[in-house]
Amino acid sequence: MKTKVLTLFALAVSLAAPAAAETLRIISPYIGSVTNKYANAAYGLDLADTAQMRGIYAQWINTEKFQVNAFYYGAPEVNYSRVTGLHLNLDFYFRPTRAGKWVAGAGLESLNIDMSAGNSIPGLTLFNMDNDVLFYFARAGRYFYYRKGLLDASLLPYAGYASEKITGEITLDTPSPSPARTIDIGDKDSHPLAGLNLNVTLAHFIDLQGKWMGRFKDGERLDEYSLMANFYLNRHWGLSYRYKYMEYGSSSNGYHLGGVAYCF
Repeated sequence: MKTKVLTLFALAVSLAAPAAAETLRIISPYIGSVTNKYANAAYGLDLADTAQMRGIYAQWINTEKFQVNAFYYGAPEVNYSRVTGLHLNLDFYFRPTRAGKWVAGAGLESLNIDMSAGNSIPGLTLFNMDNDVLFYFARAGRYFYYRKGLLDASLLPYAGYASEKITGEITLDTPSPSPARTIDIGDKDSHPLAGLNLNVTLAHFIDLQGKWMGRFKDGERLDEYSLMANFYLNRHWGLSYRYKYMEYGSSSNGYHLGGVAYCF
C-alpha cells in the first residue's frame, strides 16, 4: 500500500512541476510523542498509551499555482502497537487576486496499526490486531486574504467528499476452552466533509497555522485538528512545532512534535 501511495505522490509532483514559477520548498524532520487510543465495547477494551514518535514533512508551494505536501510518521511501540501513517495533499489555485484565490485539490491519509498485545489485556490470553485505514478525499474552497502592516493572514473554508476503506483483523483468545477467534474488521464508506484553515504570518518570520476538518459519517462527526508554528531564524532555517489530533472511529491519534525547518 505504501508503495502505491508514494507513487501517487510522485505523479502529483510531476504534474505540478510545469506550472512552477517562483517556488518555496520546505523539509522538516520531527521528533516528539504520540498518544494512541483504541476502544472496543464488545470486548471491554479502552486502551490509551503515549510513546515516542518521529516524522518528516516536505512541502513544495507556488502561491499562485499550486502546493503539494507529504508527511510520514511512525511510532515503534505505543499501546502494544507499531503505528505508521502517511498524509498527502495536493491543491491547485485559480484566479488569484489581492483579495484571495480559488482552490481545488485532493488528499490522502494512510494509517496502519499493528497491535500485538499477547496476554497483556486482562481477561484475554491473546489479543492481536492488524488495522489499515485508507482515507482519501476531494475538496474545493476559496482563500480570503487580510493584510495590514506586519500581519499577513488567510482563511480557507472548503467542502468536499471522502471515501474511507478499513481492512484488517483481530485475533483473540480467552481462558475458556474455546479456540482462538479471528474477526474481520473490514469496512468501507463514503461521506461528505468540511473544513477551515487559518494561516497567520507575523513580521515575515513567525508562521502560524490552524486547521479543522470534519467528516460526517453515519450521523456522527469525526474531527481532525492540527496546529503548526514555525519560527524562522534566517532565510533558510527555522524551528517548527506541530500538533495533530485524528479520529478514526474506534481509534484516535494525537501527537506533539518539534523539529528544524529548512527552506530553499
